[in-house]
Amino acid sequence: MNSKIKVSGNIISELSEKIPSNIIALNELLKNSYDAGAPKVTVILDSSDRILKIVDTGSGMNKDDIDTLFHISTSAKKYGQINEYNRYTQGAKGLGFLSVFKFGRNVEWKTRKENEIGYIFKANYNLLVNTNDISQFEVEVIEDDTIEKGTSITIFLDEYNAKSLEGYFEIESNYKKVLNSFDDQTFAIELQINGTNYLSSNTPKLISNVPEHQLYYVKYNSNDQKIKFLYNNYEALTEDYLFDSKEYKLDIELVIFHFPPNGKKKVDKLFFNPQNDLAPLLYVNSNLFNNYDLFDPNIMKNIKTLWVLNQMIGFVRIISDNPLINFNSDRTQFLQNELTDSIKNFLSEINKRIQTIGALNKNHLLQFNFLTVSELPSECNNFIDSEEFRKYIKNDFPFKSDVAIERIANKVKYTLFGKEKELNIKASVDARAGTGAGAGTGAKADTGAKADTGAEADTGAGADTGAGADTGAGGNGGQKGKSTVPAVINLNSNDVKLAVPTGQIDLKQYIASIYDSSSNLVANDLAIIKCDRIEVNNGILSSVTEPIEKCIEYSYKDLKTGLVVKQLNMTFYRPTSKITGKNKAEKLISLPSKENYQISYNQSVANLFKQLNSLDLKDYLELIACSLRAGFEISIDSINKSSKFGTLFNNVKGLEDRVVKVIDYIHSNKRFVTEIANSSKIDFNSLKNILDAQRFRSGISTAHLGAHKAGTYLTENDIKQLANLLGVFVVVVNEMLQNNNIT
Repeated sequence: MNSKIKVSGNIISELSEKIPSNIIALNELLKNSYDAGAPKVTVILDSSDRILKIVDTGSGMNKDDIDTLFHISTSAKKYGQINEYNRYTQGAKGLGFLSVFKFGRNVEWKTRKENEIGYIFKANYNLLVNTNDISQFEVEVIEDDTIEKGTSITIFLDEYNAKSLEGYFEIESNYKKVLNSFDDQTFAIELQINGTNYLSSNTPKLISNVPEHQLYYVKYNSNDQKIKFLYNNYEALTEDYLFDSKEYKLDIELVIFHFPPNGKKKVDKLFFNPQNDLAPLLYVNSNLFNNYDLFDPNIMKNIKTLWVLNQMIGFVRIISDNPLINFNSDRTQFLQNELTDSIKNFLSEINKRIQTIGALNKNHLLQFNFLTVSELPSECNNFIDSEEFRKYIKNDFPFKSDVAIERIANKVKYTLFGKEKELNIKASVDARAGTGAGAGTGAKADTGAKADTGAEADTGAGADTGAGADTGAGGNGGQKGKSTVPAVINLNSNDVKLAVPTGQIDLKQYIASIYDSSSNLVANDLAIIKCDRIEVNNGILSSVTEPIEKCIEYSYKDLKTGLVVKQLNMTFYRPTSKITGKNKAEKLISLPSKENYQISYNQSVANLFKQLNSLDLKDYLELIACSLRAGFEISIDSINKSSKFGTLFNNVKGLEDRVVKVIDYIHSNKRFVTEIANSSKIDFNSLKNILDAQRFRSGISTAHLGAHKAGTYLTENDIKQLANLLGVFVVVVNEMLQNNNIT
């Protein structure tokens, strides 16, 4: 006796619900057009009639292709391989057509291959889902010879998705990412959104973004293995950077800016991430990869603040046909394996290197202050070779050998990367009007062989005499002044540590005294104060909310002896408090707060943290990974069983979505955030920043996979970040359940 395997139509629901967002679902549909060789695809939204159409001029489908379309999880395609249209194949799982059900329950296809008959067929989501055995379901396919070559999909939207798509496309960064779903000039994308047209061809080139504030244009290709920095369209820096993988190819193209406050607003919205920060776009096999972690512009913030160059945009392109290239359901992360780990590590390290090299040379290029003099001495009149003028370039200037030098009469022009500095050569002694050995006569004539009475004293017509005349060895004729000594800046301390968040900081308070070269006390207000080489207005530093190190530079320019500089190192740290249960024992998770905080809504959570705190992270990585997810699950369960919030999760399934629901619920109400901040002693702005739904969604997703593959998927740093998120989350839950002012 045999038994047949049946597949319920509910599998359609399970698979289509794995598509998490509009951009991912649209991308799946656009990939079908791309793989069909279409030179153009048009997406049409009519939210009033509740219709979404995707129309392409690709190869179309015949009956065999339609049969394959409905053969779930079957595809003849090989991901990443070059197809007959000289494109990297996108679809390979046989699940792409399910994306239509992200937007509506009724869908109609019209398709035709060249020189073949056309077809119309329809699918109803509800009929499919309610089918006992989907393998027995039949889709009626009707011949229609009036259909043009290509494929047209019409999705009849429900009310929610019509409004959702309308709102989605009202945001510039959203529709621009759809327009630029593919890094391929042979594939045009057009959007017709409620009568307004957008074309992918209208996207400005990378290098045309705010050129007046561009610092570097950076290129790296795995073939030549060189990081190249272009400054002002000149190749300023080049460094060899080894690439040793044969499993993928890499091409990086970046623009790094040096913006004044609010300057980034001029950048094309295409390059803004969900947190509204600038970020490069990642493309895998020419298709946009919805990930902003693999090449994080802020990677240097916790390493060395002086090396941060996070104002960057651009493209990071990965090419590979290796089957290990695979993604999670929402295409925000690679599935972890040896290859994807190597890609992740390489991108992290080259990102750090690019920012480090660029930062070390940034100020030399921006300040362009590379000469030791403001006027060339008279001896330069005798120079024959232009190279002799190079000695007046500072020895520590990294581009000293790149400076071109040209003498024109009594001027010398120094040129570097299209920028120029021109210096006068001081007139020779023989050329001065005056009397003496070889000198002429006239006002301010020098007397004697060099007209020196003592050391450089001037006498004769027009010379200074009396109170202001120089006589003797550097002395003053008449009134005698103070002797010249080095100017000095004295600080109260060379190192300062402050807890974040801070208020605004008056940096002048750290100056003990300033004395000029005549030993006169100078007002502190005359000091120029810079933070990380950027001048601080009025000496007032803005509030610091995150742990970081800053270099404060105090300078004073003395009229006689020139510039004097003193540095102060400021370290900003986050004070931590323990989360405690009733026994006040120390726990694993700390808060960005100065006081201890007691959780009471569930003793299991308190016990869990106590036990985790006794474990060594390296030895118990897997156990801790599982426990972190358990902490979220217990907390969600406590909310779900409460009388206050028992209905909060109606129609919300899955741990990630429920955690996000909690974060959104609290974050959207300023009063709730204030209550939690006051109870936990966490700074309001810090708490507001931490309560970011996307951060928690990503964290829970990481915890989910980590619970199964902690030894290979999660690093110790991942564990610590997840623990910090959980620490804040249990405080939020505790306040929701215990604080009567949060309802």
